[in-house]
Amino acid sequence: MRTSPTGKNKNNPSGFTFVELMVVMGIFTIVLLFSIPLFRQIHLTSNASDHVSGLVFFLENLKLRAMVENKNFTLYMDSGSGKMYVTDDTMDEDSRQAARNNSESLDGDLQLLNLEFPDDDRRNSDDKSICFFSKGYSDRVLIHVREQGREMTIQICMFRKKVHLIDRYVSYDDCI
Repeated sequence: MRTSPTGKNKNNPSGFTFVELMVVMGIFTIVLLFSIPLFRQIHLTSNASDHVSGLVFFLENLKLRAMVENKNFTLYMDSGSGKMYVTDDTMDEDSRQAARNNSESLDGDLQLLNLEFPDDDRRNSDDKSICFFSKGYSDRVLIHVREQGREMTIQICMFRKKVHLIDRYVSYDDCI
């Protein structure tokens, strides 16, 4: 049996082949690609409470679900009761009524102040619904919330996938 100058057996080489290293690097790259959006979400809502972060995540997830399931979703939010529920375009009237009856309250002491649309003058005053369309876009809206005396604004843009959290009360009037 021949040995190499380093004293190792040539018939039993140790170490990894190039193919094995490339497979491991490929798996590592895939895991990294799926984890980067999570790190961005943590960064955007790091100074927000779990309840506000949960609402931001829920809104982003609803926008994504509309595209994945190829359905139009409508989120109804009532600032008076702090309740919200979701319907989709495939529901019949009984299903919509069941969703309304099973509406969920906002978590903790999170309080919904109001919804502000850029086209408020064209909407009914009691229409506080946000549409998420199957093509990937949604209504533009500012959701004003308060938690522990701190007011924040959640901005949903029409064509952006991400929902933006602003650490103060911002109005569309402030932008004009």
